Amino acid sequence: MDMADSADAALIAQTLDGNELAFAELVRRYQAAVWGTVHRILGRSTEDEDAVQEVFLRAFSSLRRFDPKYPFGPWVLRIATNHCIDLLRRRKARRYKLWTELSEGEQQHLLNDMSVDGDFGSVVSRSPETYEKVAQALLDELKPKYRTAFILREVEGRDYREVADALGTSELAARVRVSRARAEIQKKFRAYLAGAKVKD
Repeated sequence: MDMADSADAALIAQTLDGNELAFAELVRRYQAAVWGTVHRILGRSTEDEDAVQEVFLRAFSSLRRFDPKYPFGPWVLRIATNHCIDLLRRRKARRYKLWTELSEGEQQHLLNDMSVDGDFGSVVSRSPETYEKVAQALLDELKPKYRTAFILREVEGRDYREVADALGTSELAARVRVSRARAEIQKKFRAYLAGAKVKD
């Protein structure tokens, strides 16, 4: 157990003894990481702030079941991931536009910044904002479990073991989900490009 984990374990013990300030310190330590995960999975959403608060409420209420032999960070991020997947599944109305809901002009404007061979990398270097809009539109159409796996791996840069831990699945299953998400995004992106060429 490293120093950070030891400090977390001490704060958890103090929290369980009724010290509210100890849990506030845990929140301070991990709030940025939880916020980042929530924001990336949900997209720009009015739900983000409430979701972060709910994650820490769930962590607090489950703290007695936490095994201090393991690090606190991955545990709370797994709670965040699971909560976001639940929110995605329960959404009845999307909070941002799907690609298919963009006007033809908006689609063309974004596609003009794309390379004809569907290379996402060139978009990142030339127009990060364009990449973010298109990526968000494509991600929105993925099933929650594939979308979350893809974001954890490709956006947050986590290794497959971390992705598996966050999703509560095997490393092989995590790899399969990321692979399927990537294939689905590429297929849809090529279809959008083909559609744009037909309109020209």
